[in-house]
Amino acid sequence: MNMVVHEPTIKKTTNPSANQIAKELGIGPNTVGRWVNEYRKEHNLPSYREERRIRKVSVEELAAKNRELEKLLKKREKELADEKETVEILKKSLHIFMRPHD
Repeated sequence: MNMVVHEPTIKKTTNPSANQIAKELGIGPNTVGRWVNEYRKEHNLPSYREERRIRKVSVEELAAKNRELEKLLKKREKELADEKETVEILKKSLHIFMRPHD
């Protein structure tokens, strides 16, 4: 039995497809795809489909979400400031009512 050793010539700087890699290695593209999927799972990376979906999020959508979050943050900061003011007023009134009366 003769063993055939394939020497891949794909450069690391390129981004070859599964078909290109499979052809270079003399194996089926499904095998390469399975290896990629297994690698992604083992390293908690998004699947190819999830990665494509993530890339589709536009800059405009992100900017709109950012504006929405900034508005919410300002609202919460104002609520917090109002609560702090209420606490200070209650502290002062407590001191007034705790004074001994003549």
